[in-house]
Amino acid sequence: MKREPPILADLVFLGGGHAQIAAIKSFAMNPVPGLRLTIVTANIRTPYSGMLPAYVEGVWDDDDLHVDLAHLAQFAGARLIIAPCTGIDADGHKLLFDDRPPLHFDILSINIGGQPDLGAIKGAADHVIPVKPIAEFQKAFDDLLAAGLPKKLAVIGGGAAGCELVLALNKRWRDHGASPELTLYSRSTRLMPQMALRASHLMFGALLDAGIKLQLGRAVDKIDAGTIRFGDNTSEAFDACFLVSAVRPPRWLSTTGLALDDQGFIAVHPTLQSKSHDNIFAAGDVATISGSPRPRAGVFAVRAGPVLAKNLRKYLHGHSLKRWSAQRRYLAIIGTADNGAIASWGQFGVKANGLLALKYWIDRRFMAKYQQLTMPTPPAPQPFAGLDAGLGSGPDGGSTQSHRDPVFATMRCLGCAAKASHNVLADALEDAVGLAVSNGADPALMPEAGIETDAAIMALPPAGHQLVQSVDVLSEIVSDPFMLGRIAAVHALSDLYAALATPTSALAIINLPEANLSIQTNQLTQILAGGLFALSEAGVKLTGGHTSEGGALSVGFSVTGHSKKKRPATSVTAGSGYDLVLVLTKPLGTGVIMAGHMQLVAEAQWVDAAIRQMAVSNQQAAKHFLKKGVLGATDITGFGLARHAQNLSLRLGASGCRLDLSSLPLLNGALALLSSGIKSSLHDQNRAAVQIDTSGLRGDSSAQIDSHIETLFDPQTSGGLLGVFPRGAANQLVVNLHKDGQMAAIIGTLDFTNAGVHLTGNM
Repeated sequence: MKREPPILADLVFLGGGHAQIAAIKSFAMNPVPGLRLTIVTANIRTPYSGMLPAYVEGVWDDDDLHVDLAHLAQFAGARLIIAPCTGIDADGHKLLFDDRPPLHFDILSINIGGQPDLGAIKGAADHVIPVKPIAEFQKAFDDLLAAGLPKKLAVIGGGAAGCELVLALNKRWRDHGASPELTLYSRSTRLMPQMALRASHLMFGALLDAGIKLQLGRAVDKIDAGTIRFGDNTSEAFDACFLVSAVRPPRWLSTTGLALDDQGFIAVHPTLQSKSHDNIFAAGDVATISGSPRPRAGVFAVRAGPVLAKNLRKYLHGHSLKRWSAQRRYLAIIGTADNGAIASWGQFGVKANGLLALKYWIDRRFMAKYQQLTMPTPPAPQPFAGLDAGLGSGPDGGSTQSHRDPVFATMRCLGCAAKASHNVLADALEDAVGLAVSNGADPALMPEAGIETDAAIMALPPAGHQLVQSVDVLSEIVSDPFMLGRIAAVHALSDLYAALATPTSALAIINLPEANLSIQTNQLTQILAGGLFALSEAGVKLTGGHTSEGGALSVGFSVTGHSKKKRPATSVTAGSGYDLVLVLTKPLGTGVIMAGHMQLVAEAQWVDAAIRQMAVSNQQAAKHFLKKGVLGATDITGFGLARHAQNLSLRLGASGCRLDLSSLPLLNGALALLSSGIKSSLHDQNRAAVQIDTSGLRGDSSAQIDSHIETLFDPQTSGGLLGVFPRGAANQLVVNLHKDGQMAAIIGTLDFTNAGVHLTGNM
């Protein structure tokens, strides 16, 4: 019998810097059996700093500037954990976080970049726009553009980055018809002191030609609101001030136990291996190569990538590591925002128009390696010809069996779709409980110490109430185990909220892939912690469960609650005098977005938003439903909205329902993916299960109408609640949910005359 290789070691990539993404792609192209990859990052996209000045100038847009780490992780088969790391226990082989369990690593690679040294100038933290982190700079820059292009601009920093930025700002403002007053301040008496002297002179001339005022040899002493102050008691005013300063390391590095240099950066050998911990590597701005320091420039991070990839692999297999001799002379091309650029190499410098085209070509080529990732779609499984005979033909000429059965899909989406050791469970549960309680969870709702039973003893419901139970299991729809645990708990609890019940207890059902004990324990800790957070927020106690191992990861919960025996009316009539409407409490699109993610065609922001939406509980929505006298409810899951709406309508005695397509709340990216032909593997089955009438639709674009229609059949994981209310109650319900920060929309009405689902709306 074929056996999947167990997980033998965890290689964790902390950060998505230039060197790191090269190493991740290397392991994607040549994977190591038994090695699990994990990417930990605070942001789902990583920017390429070399393209930032041209972005400011208006040459590149936001997508050009970024590498999508969700795509890269999917391409590499890596787990992706989007959470800020707040510390490293180097001796204990753990990454630390504020709001989730520590993450185990066997090998760690760090490429998180540096942070702006705002403390070097008094008042800078409150009154300047630092260039790093780039995501924060972009937001501040966009706010300036929206505010109407302030006139007096100041840039602090006379290095290559500061010079490029001030020229780009000047060009952008002038392209918009503004005449900015720009000043560049530098403590050095020479521009770009790390570059060739000739290059410095050329940049000096380019700045003067652009009308930019230079203040060289003037160190900024303090910054107040709108004012730069110097040590000689003079000052100058500004409307917006940008800081392009030297970077400093994250302050928490000092507590990691790692060897650091005099400035607090990670000290590494020329092999990029930590000087204190053999299993930890670092590259880019956060690292200093002992005996061979280099400027903290992107060119060195890019060139460190192949060395990092080789040495991680060599270390894993016990081979001697390769020493990297970073060149002392390197080519730097600095754009001058006049269709030209300055090249500096060693002691040589030159300015020419053709150099800008070369710079753009180099930048685009680098980004293309990580932006144009593709995964070949595997061939669809073919039915056995002899067994398929006589089953009938589908509309595409294939058999009905192969047309409808998701087992024959090219890529199957499984979002809703042997006993682990005592020590693994005990250790994981203890750590998960400790973390949950330390972050505010109610200790009374935590599992009992030493719990090992699969069975649970539950108190009887209050008098006049009845028990309500449900169970749901998810496969690894997200690779972050903490989020998977949370989503699985939220997803299971939704069944009880849809039944208008109050959940009280839960049993966990978890299957872990084969792995060594430390890896398995940490993964289970992450899953349980995510689940405990969600259960605690709902006032639910984990009372037991079952853990097994072997095969694919899956996480589920059996949940129990109670509801009043006197339930809301289960049937209404057309003559009741009510205008009965349908209210939906979450946007649609998780199915197609996660399907697109599997195929590397969903943008990072779409995936991130979908995951966050799946983690949102329906608890608040359910409370509002009960307050407003809901007549009936369901939750939107794998069957899709149309079938759930039809079933709810029939349950309440209606013939069908009318859905207004123009009112449907949708996740960003859902329509784009559906219009491009991306669908979850359950999509076609959901469509076939519902009678649809489109005669009430109006619109100029049939393609737009078609893509909106397809959202009705998209399978949802941890979708929203769908409830039926009199219109007046529904209007107030929507207002109340919005006040509580919950999404809600009236999407249609019950139909007591016509069967099926009738679509309306002007698209």
